[in-house]
Amino acid sequence: MPGPDPAHWLHRLTAEEWLAAAATELTHAEAALTRRAFRPGVTHARRAAGMAWNAVLVVHPDERAGRSYMEHVVALSSDATVPDQIRAAAQRLRDTPAAPPELVTLGKPDLGPAHDARAIADYARQRLTLN
Repeated sequence: MPGPDPAHWLHRLTAEEWLAAAATELTHAEAALTRRAFRPGVTHARRAAGMAWNAVLVVHPDERAGRSYMEHVVALSSDATVPDQIRAAAQRLRDTPAAPPELVTLGKPDLGPAHDARAIADYARQRLTLN
């Protein structure tokens, strides 16, 4: 496994550092969604999922995953090798419009994108501990 390379899009962080960055993005996603800032919340959730998948790609390179965080989410959404619930979480992140819903419902805010990103991040961590 190549060491950190500040000039390389993937190897500028180690797998553990990518997971830590994903955790930070998850915190931002949850905070934004809690205050009903939907657009930044979805963006942070997608970034969290993509950063977590970068951790996997550092150890298990796969060109099919693309380079951007969103490309990772799109690739996961159709990857038959990942569990169904991870594929479904990626599909929801892929398909969730970044614009807030036209009607904001009363009650608890929708933290779904953050939950989906957390599921992908947890799966990424699990993949790394199994190998």
